[in-house]
Amino acid sequence: MIVQNIIDTVAEVKEQLQLELNHPYVKRFIHHPMIDEDKLLYLCSFLQHISVEEEQLKVYVVSVMLVQIALDTHDLISIKPVKNDHQLLQERQLTVLAGLYYSSLYYYYLSKNGSLQLMNETASAIKNINVEKMKYYKRQFHSVDDVMRSLFVIETALIESVCSHFKEEEWKLLLTHAAFVKRLIHEKMVHINYGTSKLFDQLKSCLSIHTNDEHQNVMETVEKYINESRKTIERLNNSLYFNEELKMNLDGLIRST
Repeated sequence: MIVQNIIDTVAEVKEQLQLELNHPYVKRFIHHPMIDEDKLLYLCSFLQHISVEEEQLKVYVVSVMLVQIALDTHDLISIKPVKNDHQLLQERQLTVLAGLYYSSLYYYYLSKNGSLQLMNETASAIKNINVEKMKYYKRQFHSVDDVMRSLFVIETALIESVCSHFKEEEWKLLLTHAAFVKRLIHEKMVHINYGTSKLFDQLKSCLSIHTNDEHQNVMETVEKYINESRKTIERLNNSLYFNEELKMNLDGLIRST
């Protein structure tokens, strides 16, 4: 089997994703969904490393990324009361439908390909993500660890399901912690730039901080979790072999401030 350059593989999968996302009716009413290019690289690199055939690789990655986009799309739904705002109601309904449309494409891809076992495993991951999102948005936590465990599931369960399907524990550890660090860094930057973020608000509630030191205390908590995951990435970064693009991505996570 000829192994394609990872940059070409990622580009082709992204192009296929964009074609699927380019539904004219959906485009009329909601913004074009963002593709998480880091997760795209992680999944392509993993499946290429374990020698999944190129066309099969594309089916797996496009399917899982469509689910990720569906979940991300549902996060865009406003939770403020609609009342008599018909435009807001329409936008909310169309955003829900867009997410369902992307999810249906995921089921179509995997069922057409006969990948029923992977479909079952990703369906379980989707269920777990939705359960944790309900807790996350309703702030149903009693400790910092509970918050972080929930966010870890939300951010990594889909990648974990793919790695578990192929029984690749070290890759599962590597890629889930990479995705988690990326999310924590994003939350940290949102807080620095805008003065708040969902994660930081959750942590303030759990830490019961009402002092001038709250920013520093919450930031130190987030940094602690970033550093713990970085240690896992660094250890596996030194023991596993993978392509140069993934290595550069992981090195960036390890060194980023």
